Amino acid sequence: MSERRVLTLYPYLLNDSCWVFDDVRTGLKEEAFVLGMTEMISRVVDAKGIPDATRGFTMTFADEPFGGYDAELQWLRADDCLGNWYAGTIAGQRMEGWLCPALLLYFEQAPRRIYVRCDPLPAGVNPIWNPQSGEQARRFVEAPPSTSARTGSDTNRR
Repeated sequence: MSERRVLTLYPYLLNDSCWVFDDVRTGLKEEAFVLGMTEMISRVVDAKGIPDATRGFTMTFADEPFGGYDAELQWLRADDCLGNWYAGTIAGQRMEGWLCPALLLYFEQAPRRIYVRCDPLPAGVNPIWNPQSGEQARRFVEAPPSTSARTGSDTNRR
């Protein structure tokens, strides 16, 4: 990254099973954190005791260290699906996870390191983007359905 930028997303838990985020700037709707990333996020959120995190929280991230970051993820490898694998020690446990090609909407290339901080959702911030008529939403990776959704229960609060 040529200039220091700290970016912010507002993830929320979808189907009681997968962290996702919406970003009107990039047109992403319910972009899922999968293949280890949901587990990493849950570990940080639980360790910090972020209240009502399932309804949304603040995730700040950058490719350079910034004050108060909770985790440092190191790049491991790219894969055939155009995603990138990262590893880090999350609340005392070594973990790995995959970031999909949406990563490249925030960085020109996959960073060698990503620094992340999770905080409560600020008052007045709605993490859910509801595209209006004419607005296009897209998604690289879809969240898996919840177990209760497969059995016919409606747990989706949105």
